[in-house]
Amino acid sequence: MLSRRARRRVSEPTRWHPASVALHWLTFLLILFQFWVSGPMLDEKRDLIARFELYQLHKSVGLTIAAFVLLRLVLRVTLSQPDPENQNPWLRRAAALVHAALYLCIVALPISGLLMAAAAPIQIPTLYFGLFQVPHPIGPNPAIYQRMLWLHDRLGNILIVLGSVHVAAVAVHMLLWRDGLLGRMWFGRRWL
Repeated sequence: MLSRRARRRVSEPTRWHPASVALHWLTFLLILFQFWVSGPMLDEKRDLIARFELYQLHKSVGLTIAAFVLLRLVLRVTLSQPDPENQNPWLRRAAALVHAALYLCIVALPISGLLMAAAAPIQIPTLYFGLFQVPHPIGPNPAIYQRMLWLHDRLGNILIVLGSVHVAAVAVHMLLWRDGLLGRMWFGRRWL
């Protein structure tokens, strides 16, 4: 007869749900896109219309990322998730902290961006992929605009650091420990 802990382990998945996997990789690709598009978007030598379109695209993708992350959080609460590979309590806490900070940062970036757009001295509507206008929760406010501009920039830098830590940890799992961790967040068979 299996112990309660053993029965629990048998019923727990060894991999993330395919919906969580898809949202993880889509979010990752969209975040890379956001960093890529922000360069031309901020280039003041570019045509004003082209920059406007890039800003609208950046805002739409940012709101999509926020929705994906919120959906991932709902899936994380409602679906069974695999146990962490590493049983070291310190490493488990560190991984949980980095993941929580990543989630927080990825949700805070679009919020600060939307508030920045809403508080901007020159009001330009936020058009979600040209389909509909996203309401601005506040009106023009130079002080809030400056704070959100500063925060959005800092959050972008923090996301780069957190993302780098996350990727480095995956590299350690794949190359040093060879524990197949990446395969749990991928479709099909396990990696390494």
